[in-house]
Amino acid sequence: MSDQDFRERVLESLSRIEAQAKENSIRLGTVERDVGWIKGKLEGKQEGSNKVLSVLPLCTAVSALIMALIALIT
Repeated sequence: MSDQDFRERVLESLSRIEAQAKENSIRLGTVERDVGWIKGKLEGKQEGSNKVLSVLPLCTAVSALIMALIALIT
């Protein structure tokens, strides 16, 4: 193998490695975007359930007050 052949092989290998690194970088970016989307959806659902859970005790207290008022009136 001549020195020129060796250089060509090394350059070809480096070119393939560079292309593969770019492809992996694109895939990683896609995964990061998808994970961010999933995280946002989960945080949104958590906020929604927290709102429902904070309204529930208020509704219970109001209904207890209404029942107490009805009991006083009758």
